[in-house]
Amino acid sequence: MTAYITRRLLEGVITLIALSFVVFGSVHLAGDPARFLLPISAEHDETVYEEQRKRLGLDKPFIVQYWNFLKNALLLDFGNSFTERRPVQEILAERIPATVHLALAGIILAIGIGVPLGIISAVKRDTLLDRVCKAFAIFGMAAPQFWVAIMLIILFAGYWGWLPAFGRGDTQGWLPEWSQIPNMILHLLLPAFVLSLAIIAAIMRLARSAMLEVLDTDYVKFAQVKGMADRVVIWKHAARNALIPVITFGGISLAGLLNGSVVVEVVFAWPGVGLMLLDGVLSNNYPQVLGAIMVSGAAYILTALMVDILYGYADPRVRMN
Repeated sequence: MTAYITRRLLEGVITLIALSFVVFGSVHLAGDPARFLLPISAEHDETVYEEQRKRLGLDKPFIVQYWNFLKNALLLDFGNSFTERRPVQEILAERIPATVHLALAGIILAIGIGVPLGIISAVKRDTLLDRVCKAFAIFGMAAPQFWVAIMLIILFAGYWGWLPAFGRGDTQGWLPEWSQIPNMILHLLLPAFVLSLAIIAAIMRLARSAMLEVLDTDYVKFAQVKGMADRVVIWKHAARNALIPVITFGGISLAGLLNGSVVVEVVFAWPGVGLMLLDGVLSNNYPQVLGAIMVSGAAYILTALMVDILYGYADPRVRMN
């Protein structure tokens, strides 16, 4: 098991280094931030331009810039934001809690809605309820996030006025005060549902397929023949075994939710890493872009690594791959 964990750790480190090189190179090809940050009065002043490049460290060769970036990134030092004039590390510390809260709320909704719907759909196979659940799954996987978000804002925030349409409320940091939790949940409901909609659909289909396989097994049929109540057979015995692939998929989905919230954060003005990334792209603020992408990539790799290790403990055959 030690060799398996070591191999996965090395693969994760190599993946992260490759990501850093690709992202660093792509950002440098996107434009010249030194030119972008020049005042209008100095747009054509080459002396001021060269001083700006030197101040930002852009006058050094690319490989030197990359090496310096990589060394600093190990210490979570991504430099100073060009627009906010403060360390990117501070901005990330303010934004990461919002993104993590949104991702956790999304995975809780995905499992809490997708698993029961998938089990019910399997138990009520080929009924009207099953067809409705399958139609919902198709809609969830096909509907664009931004369209669903706008429709929900119009209905729940605009027309009915039940839920807030943007922002995080008064919540700050990782642990809100008890008095802030109800308001935080209200602000989370719409963006978390939109973020998790495709995952809800995927988990529902996966739970349905797994449940159908379990319901056809001999031990479930034997329990039914013995006269055991249907609810006990379904929810205590069959559902427990059907949830194994769902839990694995849920762990990987959490990693995806941590990185796939840009559209949702923009539409709902959610102050997370996704919105920070978009602001950095629009302003050619490459330290901010690099910081956001590297933290998101590290979170994805770390979560996937944890899922691999847990799966290795659960199934010894995985360690041989």
